[in-house]
Amino acid sequence: MNLLDHVSITFIDTETTHLDVRKSEILSICIWTEHNGSKEVKRWSTKIKPKRIEDADSVALKINGYNEEEWKDAPYFEDVAHIIEEKLRWGPIVGHNINFDMRHIKAAFRRYAPKDDRRFGYPLIDTVALSWLFMPTERQNLNACREYLDIDTSRAHDCENDVEDCRHVFWHIIDKVYKD
Repeated sequence: MNLLDHVSITFIDTETTHLDVRKSEILSICIWTEHNGSKEVKRWSTKIKPKRIEDADSVALKINGYNEEEWKDAPYFEDVAHIIEEKLRWGPIVGHNINFDMRHIKAAFRRYAPKDDRRFGYPLIDTVALSWLFMPTERQNLNACREYLDIDTSRAHDCENDVEDCRHVFWHIIDKVYKD
């Protein structure tokens, strides 16, 4: 028995309109929660309609596959903020470059759903750091991890695929560390 048998672990990824949180908005978010080491995963994701598309970086929009038609019926951030808050209430929260995702999520909350007593789960676990420590790759970006684990790299920049692959990286490392 270990700690992982008794906790829920939340995996997240966001796709954004810009790298700079002052200019960016979340285009899509994916949150998977694995309960009590059961490997049963509750999956949730949504596209989010940006309000300030004029501030978007055209390269980010292209990388993330943004087009008005696919996002026309997407909710605005404030329409799903309560769901995101509920799903991120407990930790640990795992992501590949988790600080990027959490900075953008917190900025979106400040901008569109301000509240003084909002709390997010803890600890934040970064699979970039874990891969640096435990995977023999020259780089630690998600595509390098995918290549090392023989996962198709064409899946990049889709938040559902990124969460699935981040989860795979996390469990690969945890299984490796516990076996060694």
